[in-house]
Amino acid sequence: MPRTCTFCGAGDITKEHIWPKWSQSYLSEKRPVPHVQQTVQDGRDDEERTWLQRSLDMKVGTVCGSCNNGWMSNLENTVKPFFIGAFEGRGRELHRALQRDLAAWGLKTTMMVEHQQKPARYVIPPSEYAHLYQRREPSLDVLVWMTAYTGIKTSALGHLYGLDADMAIDPDPGRGTRDIWGSTVVFGPVVFHLLGTDIPGLLTDVVMKTPNTHRLWPYKRTSTWTPTPGLNDSELPRFTEGFLEQLLRQGGSGRQRRPMRI
Repeated sequence: MPRTCTFCGAGDITKEHIWPKWSQSYLSEKRPVPHVQQTVQDGRDDEERTWLQRSLDMKVGTVCGSCNNGWMSNLENTVKPFFIGAFEGRGRELHRALQRDLAAWGLKTTMMVEHQQKPARYVIPPSEYAHLYQRREPSLDVLVWMTAYTGIKTSALGHLYGLDADMAIDPDPGRGTRDIWGSTVVFGPVVFHLLGTDIPGLLTDVVMKTPNTHRLWPYKRTSTWTPTPGLNDSELPRFTEGFLEQLLRQGGSGRQRRPMRI
């Protein structure tokens, strides 16, 4: 457990549920499910850790009581009506303020998922943590999309990846922060995908043509999320792979870059 809060630096560290406890009344997860953490990285042996746990029971000790019970709790309460409606099969119009709050929730949840890893394996830059804490929204170096999930294999899932792309710097095999990072977050029938990078212009041409997919951040237009059509269990992995394929195709364009590596 870290000695100081990952957001504000305070020392009153508490245990934080990755997935809000209130969701257990809506999401069915009767038994532990398998989880996998895998690291594939140049210069190091592949690492894999597997365990069984109910996703909704997962906690991390990484934030202070003030953040946990303050702005993070306020954010949860703001987006809770949207999620309850989604759990009950209702769609909703996504206006600018709601898109901002949902994007912030997706990033906050991704960050909590990240803290299941060792600090050396973190892929999100510290500047993104600081920006979310100070502004309550992702930075403009992050893109966030949202779609629907209609599968049955998971009720709550977080998957992160990081890639190296810059040929000008020979990366330290032990470092965690990457040139590009991304995550897929599943919460009931809602799916988020986030992409972030410090390489100017790299994400300009990244699009997602999956049906019923809405870009939340940066704000583009008001849209309406509906629980269908959604990704089934075989389509969900391909959703993430679609972003990776677009980035890999761009790996040789622009400034000189080494082939991207997960």
